[in-house]
Amino acid sequence: MEGMINYLQSRMSFGSFIEIAIIAYLIYTLLHWIHGSQAEQVIKGLIVVLVLIPVCSWLRFTTLSYLLNSLFTWGIIIFFVVFQPEMRSALQQLGNNRLFKRFIRDNDSKAMDKGFEAIGDAVSHLSEAKIGALIVCETNTGLKDIAASGVTLNADITADLLENIFTPNRPLHDGAVILNPRSGKIIAAGCLLPLTNRHNLDTTLGTRHRSAIGISEQSDALTIVVSEETGSVSYTEGGEIIRHVPVAQLIDHLKTHYNDASNTAENADKPRMLNMRGDGRE
Repeated sequence: MEGMINYLQSRMSFGSFIEIAIIAYLIYTLLHWIHGSQAEQVIKGLIVVLVLIPVCSWLRFTTLSYLLNSLFTWGIIIFFVVFQPEMRSALQQLGNNRLFKRFIRDNDSKAMDKGFEAIGDAVSHLSEAKIGALIVCETNTGLKDIAASGVTLNADITADLLENIFTPNRPLHDGAVILNPRSGKIIAAGCLLPLTNRHNLDTTLGTRHRSAIGISEQSDALTIVVSEETGSVSYTEGGEIIRHVPVAQLIDHLKTHYNDASNTAENADKPRMLNMRGDGRE
């Protein structure tokens, strides 16, 4: 036993502990990411194959060991090909880590406050009139590819313009608006968003809400949804949807979301619940 301890001490260094910590963090992140996704079952299958490989080698099952090795190698390749969108989402979430956000301090407080006021007024009026709306608030992840699917505006955020865009029978009312509260600009309108692949959502959620969840899974954007059937206001963030939110509470959360990086970690620890209440298809 003492010999083993001495051997481990001779092999371990400070760098080794850092390496182990990084590997453990990556494994934890991977397990957290795949939980509840379609990739979960595939990963479980690969883990079973990985466990069987040394067992077959120990039992001298040469042919079976060769087949399992080949299956594992090709399985990894197939996994990255089939689940390319999910891998992209995972890498984007890694890039949106709060550690990186600490280096981003380009908030224009006056433009933001003016933009938040305009968003609040527009959402209130749209909700009262039961006019559907989908507003994507860009944070740190660039959304140029999403904005390219719509019509470029590069206009100041105003309540009148937002309400005009979502007025029924207007050319852009069915798509999403991409805006940047930091700059106080509406980037584009009539944009197409990716739908979420999750199957455990409330069946009362319509296309707007599923699109809002989809973009929040692939970026750090905060997306506001107004139901055209009930007028209720929801928002999505980090793949979660919070429904039936008062407009004042929504604007307060927007301000918190775009606040200094020093406050981001504190606010991120506040629990968020996935509200699945439904009062009709939205």
